Amino acid sequence: MLRKTSTIQSPSGIPHRLQTSFRRGFSLVELLAVMTIIAILLSLASVGLKNVGKGQGITAGLAVGEGLLAQARSLAVNQSSRARLVIHDDLNDAIPEERQRYRRMMMIMYKELDENGVEQNQWIRFGQPVFLPERVFFSPELSLRNMDTGGLLDTDRHQLSSKVSDNHQCVFYEFNSQGICTTPGAGFVLETGARPTGAKKPRLGKGKPVGGFVVLRNGGTSLIRDIERIPVQENN
Repeated sequence: MLRKTSTIQSPSGIPHRLQTSFRRGFSLVELLAVMTIIAILLSLASVGLKNVGKGQGITAGLAVGEGLLAQARSLAVNQSSRARLVIHDDLNDAIPEERQRYRRMMMIMYKELDENGVEQNQWIRFGQPVFLPERVFFSPELSLRNMDTGGLLDTDRHQLSSKVSDNHQCVFYEFNSQGICTTPGAGFVLETGARPTGAKKPRLGKGKPVGGFVVLRNGGTSLIRDIERIPVQENN
């Protein structure tokens, strides 16, 4: 004897077994954030976390920087607006948290658009801040606006947390709504060493204390293999 089966109807008239297919999934921005985090973790794993403090900090830091730049570019294209990778550059060793942030904390920001497609004034924080490995610092002095012709990188003040008072000077790399880097040829250079209290730059360690890459127009990067190309300066 055959039994009749019935499909339970919801108040909207859509079968419950079909309603599951209409549930909201992850947004593209959420997927981009997860993919970038995975890429960063894989990069760090390939270096070996136990070796980060043994001469591999620069390599690990550059991998993190590349991942964040790629995420900023993807966010700019997805939001059809500007996006930035900002690096804390406000020296204040009197506050332990600010000492830890100085030239090591990086974060992605973007401009939100209203319903008419007009860019809003405030920069919106995207995701959580990311820190470079211990004893590894971003160098604005060596990260020239153009590694061939020189010049300083752009700077701006950004609110780095929900606190209005948490507003600091930052160096930034920016992508327009088409995902084009607004400073193609800019350098992203890191230094490794111990930074004395109050000093702007660390005392460079042994071996290869500096390393970096060039940011290309399309957001890609090109590793600086010739260390002599990086104009290493004496400590202040």
